[in-house]
Amino acid sequence: MPQRGQSPWKPSGFGALLARYWRGTTTARIGTILFVVLLAATWAPLILLERATRSQLDNDAQTRITAIADAAETAWLKRGQSAAFEILDGELHVPGPLAIMLVAPDGNLLLGNLRRWPRDVIVDRTYYRVPAMAEDQGDPSPYMASARAMPEGYRLLVARSLEAEMDLQNTLLTTLALVMPLALLLSLLTSRMITGIIADRARGLADVVRDVTAGHLHARVDVPPGPPADAFDSMGQAFNAMLGRIEGLLDELRTITDGLAHDLRSPLTRLKVRIEHMAVGNTISADDLDAVGAEAQSLLAMLDTSLEISRAEAGIGRDSFEDLDLGQMLAELADMYEPLAEDAGVEMRVLASAPVPMRVHRQLLGRALANLIDNALRYGSAGKRIELGAEPTAMGARLWVADRGPGIAASRRNEALRRFGRLDRARRAQVSGQQGAGLGLSLVGAVARLHGGTLSLADNKPGLKLIIDLPAVPAAE
Repeated sequence: MPQRGQSPWKPSGFGALLARYWRGTTTARIGTILFVVLLAATWAPLILLERATRSQLDNDAQTRITAIADAAETAWLKRGQSAAFEILDGELHVPGPLAIMLVAPDGNLLLGNLRRWPRDVIVDRTYYRVPAMAEDQGDPSPYMASARAMPEGYRLLVARSLEAEMDLQNTLLTTLALVMPLALLLSLLTSRMITGIIADRARGLADVVRDVTAGHLHARVDVPPGPPADAFDSMGQAFNAMLGRIEGLLDELRTITDGLAHDLRSPLTRLKVRIEHMAVGNTISADDLDAVGAEAQSLLAMLDTSLEISRAEAGIGRDSFEDLDLGQMLAELADMYEPLAEDAGVEMRVLASAPVPMRVHRQLLGRALANLIDNALRYGSAGKRIELGAEPTAMGARLWVADRGPGIAASRRNEALRRFGRLDRARRAQVSGQQGAGLGLSLVGAVARLHGGTLSLADNKPGLKLIIDLPAVPAAE
């Protein structure tokens, strides 16, 4: 460790240059890793081939040595010394890289093509690699040798030349020397090409971010249609989905701002006129106070609903989920709205024959269903029938509220789901004097998204069917 007052060791020269390059960019690190991997992939097969071939040649030499020695020893034990001499002499006359030496107990050479016993070979049946026999035997080639004791105190040495192995090693070393520059070049070019592709794809994402930051919210990553072909396509599709969501939220924010400005102007103007009228009058009647209170209540309801939508869109409330039966919830809502339905001459039916257990936010989901029932009573009462339904699905559960009113044209259903969207002329053909803020279906959609589900509009033939699909939510731990 450095002493106090001394700076820690830092690399210098080439080491400092290499460390600075490695810390420079992610692309540089990826390129370096690719370069090393490709270079190793080029050299490794040649090295492994040399090792495998050398091992095979060693095994072949050992097998040949053992076969000759075993044959001579077996013949000696069964048929005598002359039979062993005959086998060894026959091997000596066979052209090939063999060295044989049979020594008597007194050290005299009886048979063989070696002048003296190699210094490093011991009579223990072990295999030895003799580097060269140039000095002792006049042969520069390495040998694989093994010696064993024979009957009556004789010693037998059998060796085989490894000249073929040396030739192979020399060939592979020459090949490595020739391949090395080409491997370096190919590895460098390949790593540069791959890092260039990665950099181009990453640069495309950065360009889109830069365009979005500059205010061009319609900018998107260029990805091919269909399923993603690689991780960059998956990232690009996810990025485009995120940008689409952001653009939609910003458009909705502009719609909210415009809608609030428009919808608050009329009740505030009426409220101002009534207050001015009350100020110039001598007395304030109860009707005037009721009118002012009604306008204030309308404003508060509009702001409360907008706040609930924003909280639901932000995911606030997921910690308040609880397990309940959706069919039972619909039955309770039907009981609550039954007097209003009777006054309007509407039959309200609940279609939920079996329990539909789900984990939901009771208050928000109840508020959403209540909004759908309100809309059905307001706009679909002419059909004299409203159905509330719940059923389990493969993904979770489905809720719906269906009426038999005028319905909504398919081309305008997306508009009806937008915040402050009003389709009064389409849905109020037989209803007068009723005007909402256009927040009911927006609140239902936000509650559905809070649960991970969706709100959709369908044709009830006749009338409108509003469907909430909810996925199963795991129980809290």
